[in-house]
Amino acid sequence: MTDPERASIPPAVHDAAGAWLVRRQAGADAAVEQAFAAWLEADPRHPIAYGQVARDWRDSAQLADSAVGRTRKLVRAPFLMRRSTHVGAVSLSLAALLGLGTVGIVRHAGSFGFVAPAEAATYQTAVGEIRSVRLADGSNLTLDTSTVVHIRFSRASRRLDLKQGRARFSVAKDDRPFTVAVPGGEIVARHTLFDVSVVGPQPLVSLIEGEVALLSTAPDGKGSPQRLVGGEQAALGQAAAPRPLSMADARWVSGMLALEDTPLGNAVAAINRYNRTQVRLADPHLASLAVTGAFQARDPQQFARAVATMFGLTVDKSHPDILLLQSRRARTSTLP
Repeated sequence: MTDPERASIPPAVHDAAGAWLVRRQAGADAAVEQAFAAWLEADPRHPIAYGQVARDWRDSAQLADSAVGRTRKLVRAPFLMRRSTHVGAVSLSLAALLGLGTVGIVRHAGSFGFVAPAEAATYQTAVGEIRSVRLADGSNLTLDTSTVVHIRFSRASRRLDLKQGRARFSVAKDDRPFTVAVPGGEIVARHTLFDVSVVGPQPLVSLIEGEVALLSTAPDGKGSPQRLVGGEQAALGQAAAPRPLSMADARWVSGMLALEDTPLGNAVAAINRYNRTQVRLADPHLASLAVTGAFQARDPQQFARAVATMFGLTVDKSHPDILLLQSRRARTSTLP
């Protein structure tokens, strides 16, 4: 099946996007990041193409490395070779760089970083910050924007309380159970890789690899533990069967907001979580438009420009710290 959005972008733009992906993953410094930002600004098609290329790579890499991928004997597709022979050759080095798994080193300076391990501590991220933590047991914890996690390790247990936001847990092998407490329940794991979000009305668990047990403590929750296996997603306390995990939901650790047929209203809410400059919709009807692409989570201007290009909208910047998306037919800008 042909992707109309992909077909509308020249191959040369995709080649450039692939080259930027390889260059940045190889260890970009401040000068490279500045040049990359300038390239994104140069053409509204550039961020869309970069999102497509990054999505292709992460799909092949994450799915192949997951339990689902190994069960189905999937391998990482050398997608960059379809763009350019030169870039395809470099993709072999990129594969080696990303071999550590989905919780990789985030090299962006400033709002991304690592902190030292501790037996008991509270970790918190600010708006727009993504932080990776190496825990005392060898596990890795990645906190999304505006997230708070309290860690308590003892000789008998490993307990983490997710107070707000979203986090990824890459659990090291250990005889002690690894328990993540959330409002209304707990997630119990051992050697697994999973995300937990308490941003929405109910805690959402996304299992990338392994197996976990969901225990609901809510009065209306299920009485027996619910088990998830790799590639499944479920809301804690819901009686509905687990649904397949969309790989788009697993890409946030890279600092990219990946969307697949996401209502624009939901996309705007997601990008706004990472930024003090907020995107608004002038017309409520725009909220139902479906958005597909990958965007830098901390760049609301780039997001607004790309969405405006997709749907023939304009971006009104006349209000402080507000980017108002509106129809070209609108004569005046009115905040909703």
